[in-house]
Amino acid sequence: MSPNSTWLDTRTTQLRGTLLGLGLTITDSQARVLLNDKLDDYARLMHVTRRTAQRHFTDEQLAIFANSLAAAISDEAPGEPMTEFERTIPMPTNALGLTIAALAEALKVAHGNLEEHSLTDGLSHLSTLGMIAADARTNTRTGTVPMPRPLLLRIARFLDNTAKMVSEGANLPDGLDENARAPFVTTLQQDADGLRTLANTEDGHSPSASP
Repeated sequence: MSPNSTWLDTRTTQLRGTLLGLGLTITDSQARVLLNDKLDDYARLMHVTRRTAQRHFTDEQLAIFANSLAAAISDEAPGEPMTEFERTIPMPTNALGLTIAALAEALKVAHGNLEEHSLTDGLSHLSTLGMIAADARTNTRTGTVPMPRPLLLRIARFLDNTAKMVSEGANLPDGLDENARAPFVTTLQQDADGLRTLANTEDGHSPSASP
């Protein structure tokens, strides 16, 4: 086993344990992705190698990282059934359609790269979004459908993760050639940003720009 693998194995176990103590559960693979991303960001910011970044990633830094993750993930109401959650965000119907399309494209990526966990998550998001939309009464005056805020944040994170996979060389969906990689990543990121903007609108009015 390489030193990198040993470090990642140890820190993955520690991160999952710390998050569990904060009331949050994530999978081993999710923890590994989060730690790899954090390490890459630190190495890039400090202009050091990953090996050096590993040495500087102390127990205290891991605790700080875990607490920041817990704060972010708690906004997604982990474990809460979204079909029963309060629906406070008025989502424009065109944004709903674009989000369904974005999820479908992200699911193609998960399928094409044999990412079973991502595929399961994405299908769950798509199914939940459809059930809530079917159950909701569209506001004919504003053309909006009420949605639970945590669901929009979960989908935004899913699209962000997919964009990162593609930017790092994951297989593109069938029908897209290599020249489309960068625009595809940008589109997924814009969709995710649009959903976060919508989810964080505090005045009860939808922003004019759709995801």
